[in-house]
Amino acid sequence: MINQNQAKTQKINQSKSSIKSKNRKISTILNFAYFLLSIIVFIVFWYLLVFILQLFYKGVRVVPFPHETFKSFFYLLIYKIDGYTLWNHVGGSLLRVLIGLFYAFIVAVPIGILIALNRHLDRIIKPIIELLRPIPPIAWIPFAIITFGLSTVSHAFIIFIGAFFPLVQNTYDGVRQSTKVYQDVARSLGASKPQIAIEIILPSTFPNIITGLRIAIGVGWMCVIAAEMMGISGAGIGYFINYMKNIGHYSNMMAGMIMIALVGLLINGIFLLIEKYLLKWKLGE
Repeated sequence: MINQNQAKTQKINQSKSSIKSKNRKISTILNFAYFLLSIIVFIVFWYLLVFILQLFYKGVRVVPFPHETFKSFFYLLIYKIDGYTLWNHVGGSLLRVLIGLFYAFIVAVPIGILIALNRHLDRIIKPIIELLRPIPPIAWIPFAIITFGLSTVSHAFIIFIGAFFPLVQNTYDGVRQSTKVYQDVARSLGASKPQIAIEIILPSTFPNIITGLRIAIGVGWMCVIAAEMMGISGAGIGYFINYMKNIGHYSNMMAGMIMIALVGLLINGIFLLIEKYLLKWKLGE
């Protein structure tokens, strides 16, 4: 009798798992179908926009058609213009983003932890942060050029400014939201403040730090494009777009914009995967 019940339970579990597997496959197919549909709708609207603008400007075409842009896009991936391919320009921009993000991380995360743990530092430093936060990173470009010149340092500084605030705020919120019960238990067991900070508060803050990093690198990617348009020495996707606009190669300019979108999408997807993999305990998986 017990064996029969066990067999029935196994069959029920197997049927449930097979239904879940089928549902996942159907969901994946539907998501892919909606993705393709959105791409088709976007391209159709793009064609319509070009035709409307052509009528508005009386036959003068300013915005290139999608097929012209995609042709330029694949051409620029292989062939160089002024010594650089599109890959080189993306690589140059990503390097500047990573430099700025690195310095923002090593400054913002410790500050966020310190001001969240110490109310005196919080009262001193938080008003300064709140004072500087409303200033857009792009507004710092003239200051960066005057101070550091047209160099990698000036661009990294702009990215640092853009990445610093989401990192420090998310870290601060993570520390403040950490469970007080665990901290009280650790204190009752004789744990010191550094031990509580390292072994309890920091791990519980980790999800917020990862979220802050994802936001920071997205902001940094937008900032570097704007900063590069002011002028750089070497490769950079923002500089490339501005240069193509100045010489009237609009299909190349649009190809650069598509590359910006694809890289931004890829960066966001990578961080979402990292969150899903590293934070399974938080997601309950």
